[in-house]
Amino acid sequence: MSEQQDYMVPEPVRRADSRFARRLERLSSRAQEVDRALAAVSEGKGGLVWTAEHGMGASATLELVCEAVATHEFAQPTVTLRCRPPAGVPAPGSAVVSVVSQVSQLAGGVVPERLTRVLEPVDPGFGYLPEVAAVALAELLVATFDGATVVLVADDLHLQDELSRSVLASLVAQRHAPVVLLGTAPAGALDPSAGPFELRAVPPLAPADALHLLLVERRLAVAPHVAARLAHLLGGNPAAITQTAALLTPEQLSGGSILPDPLPAVPAVRSLFADRLAALSEAERQALLVAAVAVVDRTELVLSATGLAMEQVLDGPLAEHLVLAGGRFAFVDPRMRSLVHADARLAERTAAHVALAEAHRRTGEEDVAVWHSALATLVGDPALVPGLLRIARRHLDRGDVVWAHEVAREAASQAGAEHRAEAFAIAGVAALRSGHVQDAADWLRKASRSGDDALRACTLGPLVAALTLAEGQVPDDVLSPYLRGGRPDGLPPDAVAGVVTGVLTAARLHAERGDGVSTSQLLDTATFLASWCEDDATPARLALARSWAAVFGVGERGVVPDVELGPDHEAALQVSRALGLAADDRLDDAAQTLASVVASLAPVRDGGRWFDGPDAALTPLAEAHVRLAQALVHLWRGTLTRAADELAEAAFRLPLGLPFAGMGVAAARRLDMMTRGVVGPVATALEETCASPTSRPVRLGLLVDRAMGAAFAHHVTQAATLLELAAERERPDSARMLPLPGLDDVEAWVVAGRHDAAQRALARRRVDAKELPPSLRSATLVRADVSLAAPEDLTAPLERATRVNRTTASPYEHARTDLCAARALVRAGELQRAHGLFLSAIELFDDAGADAWTTIALDEHAEVVRLLGGPVPEDLTAAVPGAPGVLGGGAVVPGGTWPAAPRAGSMHAALGVARAGVEAQAALRPAPPDACRLAVRESDVTDEALAELRGRWADELTERELDVALLVVQGASNREAADQLYLSVRTVEVHLGRVFRKLGVRSRVELTVLAHRVGR
Repeated sequence: MSEQQDYMVPEPVRRADSRFARRLERLSSRAQEVDRALAAVSEGKGGLVWTAEHGMGASATLELVCEAVATHEFAQPTVTLRCRPPAGVPAPGSAVVSVVSQVSQLAGGVVPERLTRVLEPVDPGFGYLPEVAAVALAELLVATFDGATVVLVADDLHLQDELSRSVLASLVAQRHAPVVLLGTAPAGALDPSAGPFELRAVPPLAPADALHLLLVERRLAVAPHVAARLAHLLGGNPAAITQTAALLTPEQLSGGSILPDPLPAVPAVRSLFADRLAALSEAERQALLVAAVAVVDRTELVLSATGLAMEQVLDGPLAEHLVLAGGRFAFVDPRMRSLVHADARLAERTAAHVALAEAHRRTGEEDVAVWHSALATLVGDPALVPGLLRIARRHLDRGDVVWAHEVAREAASQAGAEHRAEAFAIAGVAALRSGHVQDAADWLRKASRSGDDALRACTLGPLVAALTLAEGQVPDDVLSPYLRGGRPDGLPPDAVAGVVTGVLTAARLHAERGDGVSTSQLLDTATFLASWCEDDATPARLALARSWAAVFGVGERGVVPDVELGPDHEAALQVSRALGLAADDRLDDAAQTLASVVASLAPVRDGGRWFDGPDAALTPLAEAHVRLAQALVHLWRGTLTRAADELAEAAFRLPLGLPFAGMGVAAARRLDMMTRGVVGPVATALEETCASPTSRPVRLGLLVDRAMGAAFAHHVTQAATLLELAAERERPDSARMLPLPGLDDVEAWVVAGRHDAAQRALARRRVDAKELPPSLRSATLVRADVSLAAPEDLTAPLERATRVNRTTASPYEHARTDLCAARALVRAGELQRAHGLFLSAIELFDDAGADAWTTIALDEHAEVVRLLGGPVPEDLTAAVPGAPGVLGGGAVVPGGTWPAAPRAGSMHAALGVARAGVEAQAALRPAPPDACRLAVRESDVTDEALAELRGRWADELTERELDVALLVVQGASNREAADQLYLSVRTVEVHLGRVFRKLGVRSRVELTVLAHRVGR
């Protein structure tokens, strides 16, 4: 099992001197196991052994558990000892000898004479009893570690000799010492009733874990929905996922090309199932092959094709691999399907398709029979192509675009010149609608080069969309032959309608990318060409394109004719309506509109079988637009947690990086920055697999995200500069982007002490804000006014901010306005009023799920509390004798003038302008305890030692981290440190984690030991 660790954690990381050099992440599917282990260590008793199939990562799970144990704060100290299996054949009791040796080394002494003989397993003069040895070992542990909980780590416990396992089992069972055993073993290697150990199956990797494995550990650019698909088809096995990903092309990993079906049978799959497959008879293997290539999951068809009776399947070896229920069948494990298909000879696969074709003909299902007949041919049969194209169009109309792609691709491989171009076109349209845009571009290029002018015109729209989504730029040159004025020569009306569709598609794509001029020109051209179309669909598509462009500020929204053009058209119509409602601040109506689309049009089939589910449903690309619009609406409503959850859920199912010129990438990054302060794996994966990295939403969104990161790190000048750079890259003829809440450039320049730059930013903001929804426009402008107001003029802007907040539905925007007002009051020296607004902002940020902003507000609030000398009485409003300013309503800064904020580029530095105004007050109050001196109880750490530690660690830790570290060194709990520093417990935990990482320690005990070493 130990070699399986490489599937989860690189070996150099495990050998690193500092575990925090690259902290192991707690994978979501392993979180429950980590929590269970922490509970056992807290109780100081028990044994947990994780079991798993080969390649599942039991050893990696154990490493995650050990990391969590090393960094967790327990009531009692812990000591970790490792029982490594020896090389070769283990000697009896070798694990006990290893534990005793480690204890001796840690204790710096020798084992007491009275225990030596009892613990020596090879002493011929003593009858070695595991129970007695366990008692002696417990006594040694208690005497050495003074009641600390001993954590025994036994990776590959099954490789330990039987005597060692007996001693360890007795040690855990007797409970003479606080001992917890954590180990691993292969599934089925240990008898559950043979010891006091709880055997726990390692859960398979969830989609998020598979993404982390491939993206972070294996450094592969993989789309989230591809990682999720691999996790599902490969049983969440890390080894199988890694090996399969290594065989896929970059286009397949990014989602641009369809995955092979079945997936290749990699070594990890063979090691699990090869022996079981070999144990089956030839007839049983052929029956599994028939089930593997079937596209309809009805049980009677498989029985008919194989000649087996139901009893033979239910009572024989096949029952281990096939589950039959409700008249349908399925593989127990999809990995067996891959292996069966990979190991079958060509003749065997041909025979399976022939048998299925005959079975379907007997039931009158000619379409399915044609499919199997086509796959049974060895040289191709053009006579089957019309039937294949009929099947492909049927799948396409139903929204089964993956199967439409597969069938059309097979038709293209067997077609003659008469039908080949049509097969190319259907394959390309299907690939586009499924989100496989690289495949779509390839197929549609072939169709456009076929020489059929009418077909080329009819596929112009899909070709423009596929090339844009695959290559990142709208291919205007493809449209040029049709934009020379007048009616396209020699084209029938349906082909002209295809040209109009192509022009409208380009107009929509240009609008999404910010090119308002091209959008207007193309809409006018489409309107002109539409006059030669006689169908009802073209006016509806034209009206939809105008509504779509209006969402991005190009033209006016119009009425779209009620014409039935399928679920994808209806979804696009409702998305444009919802975004229009959102732009008018009718966010609840927008959310309801999108929810109705999902309820009525979203697919309910599993996508694995033919003609299963509703007759029509959204395709993946259309659904991705709907789901992204839903996440954006929740973002604008200020419910960031829900927006992030829905966006992540959609990203693991759909090609979310394609809609709106990469807006899914920008939204995922922005939500991560607002909620976590860092960009997470889903957003990173979307960005790395995005075909439009230079599109306007992605490019400008990245600059704003970098600005937010700089601001969170208190580099305000850098943040303001990045925001100005983003603003300068806007073109005056640009269509507007879908808004994403970011950072206020006016306030950033004010905090940085650049009022001239802030005034320029305000002038620019007043122009740009006209394109924002009313509530967002009001909040943005009032924050700018508050930031720029002089202290003597601050009352009016604050009153306007209060009025704006009353009409702001978003708790996030409300919180940002409160935070802006609190900062302005701090700069004005009105700390008491700022104190209340900080508390309001903290609550609202927390309610919205903006944890990154919550942390910022908490830190700045703590500085205010520090300046006020601790908890401030509510009636502290009178002027302080001798102070040049006052606190309370209408307060002015010290000296009666408005100094510029310091140029240190930090909000904490800006707080310094208020210090002089409270120094006189501080002299009148009882002096608060030193922040680094523990006030709740006596400490044996002297003031001199604390001063020495502060000096030694000042270059590595921030001031707040120093305060937390010095309190912990004195024995303070997180709650005590929080109370003394006027912080939340969560904030103290965050600071303490940073202290551990920077100083290279793993626990409070190690931090205390390090402090004593430094103080010597």
